Amino acid sequence: MKYLLNAEQMKACDRTTIEAFRVPSLVLMERAALAVRDVVLERYPDASRILAVCGSGNNGGDGYAAARLLNLAGRKADVLFVGKHDRRTEQTALQAEIFLAYGGCEIPDDASLKGYDLILDALFGIGLAREVIGRYADVISAVNRVEAPVVAIDIPSGVSADTGQILGCAVEADVTVTMQYGKLGHMLYPGAYNCGEVVVRDVGITDRRVRWDSEPVYELEESDLDDLLPKRRPDANKGTYGKLLLIAGGRNIAGAAYLAGAAALRSGIGLVKILSDEANRTILQSSLPEALFAPWPEDGNIQEHLEWADSVAAGPGMGQSDISRRILECMLETWSGPMMIDADALNLISKNPGLAGLLREDTVITPHPGEMSRLSSLFMDDRQGTAAVAASPVFFARESSRALGCVTVMKGANTIISSDGQTFLNSYGNDGMAAGGSGDVLTGIIGALLAQGTQPSEAARAGVLVHSLAGDMAASSLGRRAMKAGDIISYIPEVLRKH
Repeated sequence: MKYLLNAEQMKACDRTTIEAFRVPSLVLMERAALAVRDVVLERYPDASRILAVCGSGNNGGDGYAAARLLNLAGRKADVLFVGKHDRRTEQTALQAEIFLAYGGCEIPDDASLKGYDLILDALFGIGLAREVIGRYADVISAVNRVEAPVVAIDIPSGVSADTGQILGCAVEADVTVTMQYGKLGHMLYPGAYNCGEVVVRDVGITDRRVRWDSEPVYELEESDLDDLLPKRRPDANKGTYGKLLLIAGGRNIAGAAYLAGAAALRSGIGLVKILSDEANRTILQSSLPEALFAPWPEDGNIQEHLEWADSVAAGPGMGQSDISRRILECMLETWSGPMMIDADALNLISKNPGLAGLLREDTVITPHPGEMSRLSSLFMDDRQGTAAVAASPVFFARESSRALGCVTVMKGANTIISSDGQTFLNSYGNDGMAAGGSGDVLTGIIGALLAQGTQPSEAARAGVLVHSLAGDMAASSLGRRAMKAGDIISYIPEVLRKH
């Protein structure tokens, strides 16, 4: 499993490699420059005139060294230095001297960036934590106006390595060459747009003996499904693979219940019972004959249905009426098994804080940023806005999981899963999945996995992977513009067939 590090974690790896393993900093810089040179030669064989835009930090030193190595490889690589010469780090100052000693050319501060076949962005590295202004902002703007492709060293200048936020302005790279480990800023939006293709190269930095300031984020991989999905048995029957009680669909809102139920039925479950408003009976029984149907009881007492189930999923299209609230209260107060809570069920919990205390470690919640914004009042002094949540999904996923004591699946362009002190990021999926009902499909998948006995944190990870991989298959076949939520369900069997 791959790490995704923040800036401080990456600096800790650098320090440990230099101090504990005695690898000189200049050696690591040379290896980073070699990695950049190799990517440029591989990806842009026709780029004969190259400009490295270098700052005063060590990222600038990487740029000077890469320019020298490209010159030695037969290219014409110049340097534009931005900043104050007396503010350069020791290594960057030395690399500048070596570059000039080899005959390299530093172009004037006011020189045009036009006429180059490629731009190397070495202005800022991963340590940037302030807004980019003044001359630096002007240079970034000029780089973005040039028609030549841009290769960023470590991370595009102006992108936060910790959050992916744009710090005022940022370079728009075609390729980002990063050293040893991916960074959170490469995957989190909007900065992920600026990174282009991210190429991770081994330069000899190690995480051995590192004491993390916090547990790293791990990137999910498709191969994880081989261990996460429940095993099948040749002597199984319909009871072997669990029974899911799906509480979904208020009056005349059958679509959410259908999508969640259909997804569950495609995810290896034995039996699904949909508990919904009586008005939805006909459409659900005709569209999903494999599922059982039961109407919502007027008093909200669903005890008999809970006794039938192995797992419960609640929320899609459920509404926030009094009967919805009573049903949710009954579920949370009496059910002792694994739960999957989404959509309106989360909004009801936000409105009724006492219910939050009934969440447990075997509960999976799947809020999008708007729902997390409402939930934030349960574990923070002040409710946070949707924009604040979207800007810091890792933070909110971790805080929610810690404070509420459950597994949190923070939905978004890159879904974050937090549980038991571990955090995972999913990089699969596509914008075609940004359609009504997509979250209901995820609810059904995770609910089905819980019913089959999968541990909640593993069910969350497996469900997110199956959901996003099916979405990628649908996009490949149908195109992202034409996708709807039901198309994701159609490709769940293809994903599961491979694992």
